[in-house]
Amino acid sequence: MKKIFTIILLAVVSAAAFSQEPNKQLQQLEKYLQELDLGVSHEQSNCGGTTNIRHTWRSMFYESTQKILADESLSEEKRKQYQAYHDEFIAKRWKNLEHAVDSVRLAFARLSKETSKSYLFEDHMDGTDTIKYALAFARPDGMAPFLYEQKKSNRAEFFGAREAASFNFDKNFDSQGQYFVGKGSYEHVYEIETGLTWENDMKNFDIEAFQALIQPVIKPLLSLKGAKSYPVYWRHDVGYEDEVGKNGGLTHKTTSYGSDASGQGLTTGSFCFIPAQYEAEAKALHKQLDSLSLAYVNQHPEQPYIYKYSKDYSFFNIVEILNGHRHHGSDDYSLRSYSDPDGFYILSLTTKGDIWIPREWPKLKSWINGEKVYLKGKAPKRTPNPLNGGMK
Repeated sequence: MKKIFTIILLAVVSAAAFSQEPNKQLQQLEKYLQELDLGVSHEQSNCGGTTNIRHTWRSMFYESTQKILADESLSEEKRKQYQAYHDEFIAKRWKNLEHAVDSVRLAFARLSKETSKSYLFEDHMDGTDTIKYALAFARPDGMAPFLYEQKKSNRAEFFGAREAASFNFDKNFDSQGQYFVGKGSYEHVYEIETGLTWENDMKNFDIEAFQALIQPVIKPLLSLKGAKSYPVYWRHDVGYEDEVGKNGGLTHKTTSYGSDASGQGLTTGSFCFIPAQYEAEAKALHKQLDSLSLAYVNQHPEQPYIYKYSKDYSFFNIVEILNGHRHHGSDDYSLRSYSDPDGFYILSLTTKGDIWIPREWPKLKSWINGEKVYLKGKAPKRTPNPLNGGMK
């Protein structure tokens, strides 16, 4: 009976979630920012101590009028062509940025009449610009948390809103370099009430159930020539020190939600490799995994997660599709994708503590405190050392 009640509760929560929608004007604005090639990321989550389903749209942008000189080895004609192309490209980017700022200004001005709270600040002097916008919609009467604001240095922030958006933009003149820099950020947050409580209703992310869901769509691709699944074992113990960066053996560290910040981390699991010639099949797989991830979290609002909308692989960059988090002392899970000239990768990882990603992970069977064991046929080639006739 208890199980049936839980299923009914989740069905009600799911139906309620889909009956609510974010502000249409802000959605239209975000679509336009995408069309201007400014990029808008979108993630959905329910962790961080709240059971609400939070949608977050973000756009970060930076433009500069700084000149980039062409290679001196090129002919004068080629340099002129290169510079003309560069100038045209930069001019287009700035024009898109101007359109974006104007569109944001119009959207925020219109919405300020409908919001519970709004703040619009602009300052323009000597060709420089400072823009600080914020607006918020309160929750229905009597529903906590209640809306409140903080103002500091020509900027306002609203907390406890059902829906809020902010825009910050600065265009400043660099007196040393003699060029303008325009940089800014846009954020739109929308929360859906689930009615669940963090203490009584939330559970650990069900890693086994989710893996059982995705394995049937991954397995058929392993029959492709050259495709294969490889093990993952990355261990970073307390006290082991390694620079995360160019000189270290690690690409980066990700602190898991709820981590004790000790630096310790053990990541196990596997990654699936699909050769580059099967691009269509690999992209179809990515799309399937994205859809399955979204469907799973929508069906399980009682499990903490962060889902990031990602429609494709990113070249030389690991994309996080889904992070499933522990609620009380369990493991974390992450589904990620990656691509390089060799092909496409899907990573299914379980982590205790922090995720420390080795620099050569596509070639490694294991990485333990800097000690690497390479996969068969993946070890770097050793070349003769001319100083002693031996190998290096």
